[in-house]
Amino acid sequence: MGPSASALVAAAVGIALAAGCGARSELLVPPPATVCDPSTCTTGCNTSSGPGPVERDCVIYPTGSDSDNECDGHHDTPGFAPNGTTGNGFDDNCNGLVDEGCACEGVGTTKPCYLVPASQTVDDLPVGWCAENSKGTVDCAQQGGSPPMWSGQCRGARPPLASDICAPGDFDCDGKDENPPNENCACVSATIACPTTPLTTVPYPAPNALPLVVDASTWFSNPALASTVTDWQWSLTGGDCDNILPHPSFGIYKTADGTGNPIGSQSDTLGMTSKQHGVIASAPAVKSSVFPAFSLSGDYVLDASWTFQGVPYTCSIKIQVRAPGLRAEGCWSTEALGDDLDLHMAKASNFPLCSGEEDWSDLSPDANCANANEDCYYDDCITDNGGDTEWGYSAGLAAECTGWGSQALQSTTCTNPRLDRDANGESGTCDPTVTNPNGMSANGPFCGSENINLDNPADGDVFAVAMRFYSQTGSTNPQPHVNVYCNGARVLSTGYDPVAGNNFPQMIEAGEDSGGDMWKVALVTTQISNGVLTCNVVPTPSMMPDPMRDGSNAYCVDNFEADGANSQALLTATGAEPTSSPELCFH
Repeated sequence: MGPSASALVAAAVGIALAAGCGARSELLVPPPATVCDPSTCTTGCNTSSGPGPVERDCVIYPTGSDSDNECDGHHDTPGFAPNGTTGNGFDDNCNGLVDEGCACEGVGTTKPCYLVPASQTVDDLPVGWCAENSKGTVDCAQQGGSPPMWSGQCRGARPPLASDICAPGDFDCDGKDENPPNENCACVSATIACPTTPLTTVPYPAPNALPLVVDASTWFSNPALASTVTDWQWSLTGGDCDNILPHPSFGIYKTADGTGNPIGSQSDTLGMTSKQHGVIASAPAVKSSVFPAFSLSGDYVLDASWTFQGVPYTCSIKIQVRAPGLRAEGCWSTEALGDDLDLHMAKASNFPLCSGEEDWSDLSPDANCANANEDCYYDDCITDNGGDTEWGYSAGLAAECTGWGSQALQSTTCTNPRLDRDANGESGTCDPTVTNPNGMSANGPFCGSENINLDNPADGDVFAVAMRFYSQTGSTNPQPHVNVYCNGARVLSTGYDPVAGNNFPQMIEAGEDSGGDMWKVALVTTQISNGVLTCNVVPTPSMMPDPMRDGSNAYCVDNFEADGANSQALLTATGAEPTSSPELCFH
C-alpha cells in the first residue's frame, strides 16, 4: 500500500501506525461518554472512554539540535528505563528506530527491542497490543570505521496504532481498551476487530496443504460482511536475506495448495524504513483470506487493507516462523551473478581429533579418522544425497526439511545436521528471473539462501559457523550475510546489510575448498535448561583486521595466501578444539 493509501486509512478510521512523534504526544479528551446501561444497550456496552494510564512520551529535541540518536541524554524520562550510552531497547523518539546511535558490543549479536518509547511501558514492558506486536530484535552493526552501534532496525516489530477503535483490544497501547480520543464507544459493538496476538507457523510446510491461513472474515462481527468488501490488499514483509537476494524467500497463496506460483508482485519499499523487500497481493487475485508460505525462520509482518462501506481499514499481524534447534542461514550480494559461496557449520566440541589436522571442508583427516566429517557443508551434508556427517544426533521426519521452499529431496528422514539448499553449487548458477522459491528454469533454480539445520543439539555443544568463497564468475566482490536462529528466534544477524548501510565483510579471492577467503563468523554454544534451548553466540573478531576484507576488527576473513595454510584449520594453532571465538581467526 503506497503512502497515499496509508494516509487515507489514517484519515478515515484513525488506526494507521503512529508516526511523526517528534514532540510529546497529547492525549485528547474524548467527547462526554453516553451513559452505558446494559439494559438499554442493544449492541454493546463499553465504558473505557478517557485516556489510559500509560502515556506515550516521545523525544523533544532541543531547538537547533542536530542529534540523530537516542543516547544524547535529552529524552530519558524519570521512572523509566534510561538509555545511557548503549540504549534501552525502546523507540524513545518514535521514529521507527530503536537505540540508533547507541554503542554496542559483539557485532551481529541481537537483543530484544520494542517500537514504543520507554514511557509507554509498565514494569519495563509494553502493554496491550504492543506486548507482542511491537517486540522484535535489533542487531549490533559495524558501519565503516565507526564504533559498533545498534542498527536501529527492530525486525519483526510494529509501533502502536495512532488510536484505538471500538473493538476489543488496546491497539494504541495506553493501558485501556476501546478508548479512541475522538469516538465514544459506549453502546457500540465492534464491526471489525483486528487480531491482537501473533501467529506462529513453520518453515518448509507441505506444499499441497499449507498449514497457516489468515482469514480476515473472522475479524468481522458478521463474517458474511467480508463478501461485500472491496479493494483487498495483503502485504508481507521479510527478513535480512530477503533484502539481499533478487526475490523474497516467501510467498502468498489464495488457497492451501501452494504447489503453483505465488500470487502478487514484489515491492522493495516496505517496512519502517521503506527499504525492505516483500510481496503485495491485491484483489481480484486475492480476497479475505491468504495462505502465506515460508522457507526461512524469523519474524515477518503481514498487513491487510480493504474498503468496507466506503471506509478504508487496515490490520497488521506479526507472523513468527519457528523451527526447533539451531539454524544458520547464509546469503550474498552476487549470487545472482553466479558467484558461489558455501555456508559451513562445524562441530567444535567433543569430536575425535585426527592427528590435529582437522580442517574446514574435512580436508586432512588421517587414515584413522577418514569419516570424521566434523564440518557440515555442501560436500557431505546436503540432504538430497543423504549426507554422511555423523555427529550422533537422531534423524528427524522428512516433513521437517522437504516442504515448500526447500531443495531437499530425501524421502524418509531428515539427517541432523543437514544442508537443505546448495546455492550455485551442484545445481549450477541460479536464475535471478525465477521468482517462485520452488521454481526452476532452463538457466537454473531460484536464488535462495543456504541453510544448515540441527534440530536437536545437546546441552554444552559448541559449533563454529563460517562462509567460504568457493568460486567467482564476475568482477564484483561478494558481500555475505549470515543469520543464526535458536528455536526460530534471530540471535545473530551479521555482515552485509543494504538497509542499515553496512558493506563488510568483503570476499575478494576465491579458492574452492582449500584456499581463498573464508569468513569465520561466530562460535555458538547451545544450552538446555528444563527442556528449553538457548544459544550463546559470540562473533569472531580480528585482532589485526584486513581493511579490504574485514573493514574493521568486527569481522575475520582469513585468506590462504595472506594468512597461511593454517588459516583453513578448524582447530587452534596447538591442535585443540577452539574454546573461544577469537581462536577461529588466524590474523
